[in-house]
Amino acid sequence: MSKRRKWAWTAGILAAAVAATAVTVLVTNDPLKLPGSHKVEVYGLVEELSGETQKDPGLFRMCDADTYFAEDGDTKLCLVLDGPLGEVEAARKDGRVTVAAGEVPKLKAMDATTLVLMGGGPAALIPVAGLTDGQPVSVRALK
Repeated sequence: MSKRRKWAWTAGILAAAVAATAVTVLVTNDPLKLPGSHKVEVYGLVEELSGETQKDPGLFRMCDADTYFAEDGDTKLCLVLDGPLGEVEAARKDGRVTVAAGEVPKLKAMDATTLVLMGGGPAALIPVAGLTDGQPVSVRALK
């Protein structure tokens, strides 16, 4: 094999390894991108400090050092979080995040009026007032 072909093979293998590593990091960073239910942390939303924004969050998807950026439909949000308050099992499918009925008592016991499920970033907003024992929670997933 010529030296030129050897370098081409080496570069190709290296590029494939870098791409595979990047995909692995992105998927494992957000467990809700994988099929099935996964444990995610739950935070309280500090509503008086959170709100809408028009600003582009940039590469790191943060409004500032302690404020997370998320999109709820067409609305761009900067979210200030309190916690973590605990963990629950959740799953994401077809643009919705679902928490099983058995996890609802945990959510209701957390001290906040709106809860934020965190995967690799904010995954869903759950208003505590809308929770009903024995009923699963299904809300629109944040982008």
